[in-house]
Amino acid sequence: MATTHSIQRILAQGHFDGLCLIYSLFNAYKALRSPSDKASDFAHRNSNFWRRVIGNTPSLHNFVLGEGSDFGKLRNATDSKVKRAFIATCFDVMTDGSAVSPVVTATDIESLTTMDFSDSVAILGVKDQAEFEEGGMGDHWVAIVGRDDNAGVYLVACSYTNHSYGLNERQDAKTGRYYNTTIKVTGINKSTSYSDNINVIQLVPAA
Repeated sequence: MATTHSIQRILAQGHFDGLCLIYSLFNAYKALRSPSDKASDFAHRNSNFWRRVIGNTPSLHNFVLGEGSDFGKLRNATDSKVKRAFIATCFDVMTDGSAVSPVVTATDIESLTTMDFSDSVAILGVKDQAEFEEGGMGDHWVAIVGRDDNAGVYLVACSYTNHSYGLNERQDAKTGRYYNTTIKVTGINKSTSYSDNINVIQLVPAA
């Protein structure tokens, strides 16, 4: 896996604003469409999509106040459906007018361990107990852009890692995508993740 420290390619909170769920979606989209682009260039080109996604975001004050992706008091099963619908809507916005269409599907922890990342990424909500290579992130949303089976880790594009631990972007030789932290495959379990909120994202040719 190639390593680079000179150009930041993974979007970080601050390029747009401070919303980890939204950043995980844009990092997932960037990983699928433009993994090698400078983050600042990608942000500039996609600022109109950012504005439209923000315009469709419910409870925006909760996001901005740091209370996270609060979609109201719902049962877990309903909450996961609402979040999945929101994620799908955001990707519809990001791909509007392009030659591809998004496919957003729910997955589970076990399926994630064998998932083919060659044309897919995953969005995942983690809890305080989740331990990345530098430590914990608290309740947080991240994009999983690959998996290193030899090392037994997921490759993660995290919008907050750079602020907490410094710039340490590396490139996955298999997919060409960039990541800035990892988490052990065994480190994603029901005690460390919101297992009902794991979604796989694919971009397929538009009909």
